[in-house]
Amino acid sequence: MVLRPCLGTRARMCTRLTEGVRCPDCARQYEAQRTRAKRAMRPYTHAEQQRRAAAVAAHRAQHGEWCPGWGPRRAHVVQLPNILTADHVVPVGAGGDEGGRLVVRCRVCNSAKAARTLG
Repeated sequence: MVLRPCLGTRARMCTRLTEGVRCPDCARQYEAQRTRAKRAMRPYTHAEQQRRAAAVAAHRAQHGEWCPGWGPRRAHVVQLPNILTADHVVPVGAGGDEGGRLVVRCRVCNSAKAARTLG
């Protein structure tokens, strides 16, 4: 096992030796900073959270716990621990608008779709 100096965080240098890139304390702080930065880049405001919750509630009222599926996954009934989530019709990662139209899919189908589109 080779010990290396910890890279620290953006806010401070660290003098500890570690087997990895950062010591556990600095790694925890670094990941927290990274998470905050990601959230700041893609703001989910309270209004956006309410919009997504309303889309899921409307879907449940009309269709129940049903997912239309995506790609090779066909339409299916959603059972816990899988849950219904709101997904962008045109993925934000593919240039879609954060406030664009939503479609409701289960967490598994939403994650499988990611930033892809069919066709």
